[in-house]
Amino acid sequence: MRQIDEITRASGKFELLDRLLPKLRATGHRILLFSQMTKLMNILEIYLRLHGYMYLRLDGTTKTEERGAKLKQFNAPDSPYFMFLLSTRAGGLGLNLQTADTVIMFDSDWNPQMDQQAEDRAHRIGQKKEVRVFVLVSVGSIEEVILERAKQKMGIDAKVIQAGLFNTTSTGM
Repeated sequence: MRQIDEITRASGKFELLDRLLPKLRATGHRILLFSQMTKLMNILEIYLRLHGYMYLRLDGTTKTEERGAKLKQFNAPDSPYFMFLLSTRAGGLGLNLQTADTVIMFDSDWNPQMDQQAEDRAHRIGQKKEVRVFVLVSVGSIEEVILERAKQKMGIDAKVIQAGLFNTTSTGM
């Protein structure tokens, strides 16, 4: 069995990526692929290399001086990079990746704000396309619980804001 087949068959998420990525690439999409775990990012890198996808990687081990260079490489008008592989935490720190129009969350964080910040890397000033967001969740797994709790947390945040608790006129009294 080939290595690419082993990776694809080991996980439903990789199987889905195997169907999704060729279509996105063929239609000219540029992707931000987020994961929580750098070990999983290592496996994703093997998968991407075996498919011949041009990508860049940024995680917590990426040196500060390299970050800017990688952003410029990805955002360049003639960039050969189809995908930016990012850890959710490192990828949520003020990065402007507005040339991407597709966000794939390979796994979700317990803190929904981390995922939201990660998604916002593509929703930046200068974005010219509609941004698509795919959240990959395995059925019958802890991921379903994480996603449900994240929705509840986001709902609570929205209710608190709607109640005016962050209104400066009401808090100034």
